Amino acid sequence: MKLNIALTKIFKFITFVLFTFMALVYFGVLLIIPLDIMAQLIKLLHGIGLPTVLAVAVGIAALGYLGWVVSRMPALYTLLFNIGIDIATFGNTQIKRFDALIESMQTPAAEDAA
Repeated sequence: MKLNIALTKIFKFITFVLFTFMALVYFGVLLIIPLDIMAQLIKLLHGIGLPTVLAVAVGIAALGYLGWVVSRMPALYTLLFNIGIDIATFGNTQIKRFDALIESMQTPAAEDAA
């Protein structure tokens, strides 16, 4: 019986790690995308023949413009943030499902000991 409880707790931990990883990757990608856009734009402008300093200045300006456009669409960044929160909430719900299973396994063990 203790093996069943141990296995259940191990799978609960694995589920916790999985959903934590998913949430961190989601928010990490949201942070990395603007930086990647800027890096690719700088490479493109440098490849065209602009000096690196000028390409960086234009890339930063383009990224600032992109940020300004996104900030003018509050529904977009609210949606993106809520998707990440939904991932975390769903993961928390799935982890809590293990608690009932662990509790049901521990209750008969306490009655057997009495």
